[in-house]
Amino acid sequence: MAHWFFVSDPEDYHLDKLFDEKRTVWDGVHGAVALKNLSKVKKGDRILGYHSAPLKAVYAELKAVSDGYQKDTKEGPVWVADVAPVRRLKTPVPLTGLKANPKLANMTFVKIQRVSVSPLSEAEFEEVLRMAS
Repeated sequence: MAHWFFVSDPEDYHLDKLFDEKRTVWDGVHGAVALKNLSKVKKGDRILGYHSAPLKAVYAELKAVSDGYQKDTKEGPVWVADVAPVRRLKTPVPLTGLKANPKLANMTFVKIQRVSVSPLSEAEFEEVLRMAS
């Protein structure tokens, strides 16, 4: 099982909507690195859902309910994955908190915030959950 960090613009898709819908296709991902990462997602992988501006915080725990797969669009095939909610975090973890935590210094998203799908180590995943409790 792998761990991932997915970024969502809450004005386009607020993660609360996922809790209402119970499942969604995670699409709208742009950028070669993010799409390559999304292609590596496997069913059962654990995901931290992050809201970009204005909140700029890790908001929820999600899970992959499909492997990454290609979906046809007007622009051609793109990688997507089906995700489902696990839980809203008790306390959202702000970007400032992620950056200030030395245990997260090597976290891909802390280094490169423009990548909307990035891998996490198990230790990074657990540390963010610890920060949220």
